Amino acid sequence: MLEKRSNPSTPEEKKPLSIIPMDSVKIAPVQWLWYPYIPFGKVTILQGDPGCGKTMLALNLAARISNGEALPFCNTALPPMPVLYQTAEDGIDDTIKPRLVEARANCKNILFIDECSDPLCFTDERIEAAIRQVGAKLLILDPMSAYIGDVSMNQANEVRSSFRPLYEVASATGCAILIVAHMNKLLGTSALYRTNGSIDIAGSVRSILSVGKRKGAKTERIMVHIKSNLAAVGPAMIYELTDKIEWTRQEDVNPDELFSLFGSDRKTKRSQAEDELLRLLSAGDKPATAIEQHFQKQGISYRTVTEAKKSLRILSYRKGNQSMWSLPPELRNKEDCTGGIEDELPF
Repeated sequence: MLEKRSNPSTPEEKKPLSIIPMDSVKIAPVQWLWYPYIPFGKVTILQGDPGCGKTMLALNLAARISNGEALPFCNTALPPMPVLYQTAEDGIDDTIKPRLVEARANCKNILFIDECSDPLCFTDERIEAAIRQVGAKLLILDPMSAYIGDVSMNQANEVRSSFRPLYEVASATGCAILIVAHMNKLLGTSALYRTNGSIDIAGSVRSILSVGKRKGAKTERIMVHIKSNLAAVGPAMIYELTDKIEWTRQEDVNPDELFSLFGSDRKTKRSQAEDELLRLLSAGDKPATAIEQHFQKQGISYRTVTEAKKSLRILSYRKGNQSMWSLPPELRNKEDCTGGIEDELPF
């Protein structure tokens, strides 16, 4: 017997229906803040490993926009424009403001929403209200993990529901939105899979820029355009990073080969945990309890290890009375890098 369906004509179930013929839609050209890297009215990601200078790059762009200066390797400049800059990692007074002053920003044109008592997230109505109130043409959110909200970055449905209001705000206001993000450790894959979280994040934004330190270079950084839906990808940008940024030249770089160019001298506890987890699990699945004991000996907290696990998309499952960890399919069968691992853990 077929299940009886509710009457769709009841008032509480009715939804307004609006059908728009395509011939009534006027074609609008894409407007650019920085062609072809950052479009107006869209969401762009600026990603990189810890210590590579993502925030410094974002502040350099904000300073130029606040003054009406041409962006790197552009022939024309837009008029001075307001920028909203939100950060959850650095102090406004002791880090962000000094860097803006060093970059000679017009600080009257750089503003931020006070989050002291109520942190922002992508779905917060204050974002659109602030953009409209100050006439912002660029909103920077740094980092993505702090502003995406109480969702799992690896769950496609949660990512889409969190990002959608942000897309709508960008489209409705014409403001360019730049999200600063960390990269994951998925080596040997397409550059698009290095965006932290679900592939839906990389798939939904219109442009992705990856930043890294060139191997063997102390201060040289490289920014590579790895995704562009609205124009051909732009050439890589090379700059020197000290206490300020100095743009030097452009290069042609294959996005899927760019990570072989990157190197880093800075190791955070989480990045150490990520590297070690890759090494441990490349030899096979391991019990969670043994992994915890291994990291305790190295002075790395289990909380840091679980954050690294999430970043790498490591899987867990039950085997008897044990919780087991294993590499995701995209990281399996890679070149062996165990280095005598079997002698280190009590497996």
